[in-house]
Amino acid sequence: MIHPLLLASAVFIFGAILGSFLNVCILRIPLGQSIVNPPSRCAACGRRLPLGVNLPIVGYFILRGRAHCCGAHLDPRYPLVEAGTATALTALWLLYPPHLFAIYALLVAGLIVASGIDLDYLVIPDALTIGGVVVGISLSYLVPSLQGKEDPVDAMIRSSLSAAVAGGSLWLIARTASWFLQKEAMGIGDAKLLAALAAFLGWQSLPFILAVSSLIGTIVGIGILKQRKQKLGVKVPFGPYLALAAYLWLVGGATLASKYLPNNFQ
Repeated sequence: MIHPLLLASAVFIFGAILGSFLNVCILRIPLGQSIVNPPSRCAACGRRLPLGVNLPIVGYFILRGRAHCCGAHLDPRYPLVEAGTATALTALWLLYPPHLFAIYALLVAGLIVASGIDLDYLVIPDALTIGGVVVGISLSYLVPSLQGKEDPVDAMIRSSLSAAVAGGSLWLIARTASWFLQKEAMGIGDAKLLAALAAFLGWQSLPFILAVSSLIGTIVGIGILKQRKQKLGVKVPFGPYLALAAYLWLVGGATLASKYLPNNFQ
């Protein structure tokens, strides 16, 4: 048998490599470019990156934060995404059986890409949100335990209803807030993202995700306003906070909720 530490190390390395690919997705998807072709190139001069200098995480530090080809400054987000993906996947591997790990790793990868794009453009592509709803419902049918069920049809129905309730509720809240404020309070993409999360995680995750994401978003938003000395009304992406709350649900929130609210998790 393979030693658990060796397996965890392999997952970490895989996560770092995956994180490098997610960086490409964050850069290219909003521009309508292929995420496969051409191979990785320097964002400044367009030259193809040699394999030896395109190492996940460590490559940034070997190059001292500058491109090997032209000396341009590299975005420090690259190693952060790679290290974050590696760490997130390793934690999931230690907590879940392989079949659930694979599903949650797919979800986390999508959340990282959605968060990166939302931070850059204040928008989340439908391919990630609506696509996430479709994938979550489909996987719930194929793996009923994803919804805590044994029957595939029951699991698919639960996933579908959870997505509808989540997306519809947040959309209604966003529209109501926009009507009162007379301006857009929240993008429709956030409602679609919550629907995708519910399709994977079920309705029982919604109170936790909404409460935690709102708390984190409020704290970060106030900090940004104070730091930049801006007035209320500046747009702040909410997708990353939903994504972070969903991950916290996976690594501990669900366990805590089921412990203190057992009757609500049947």
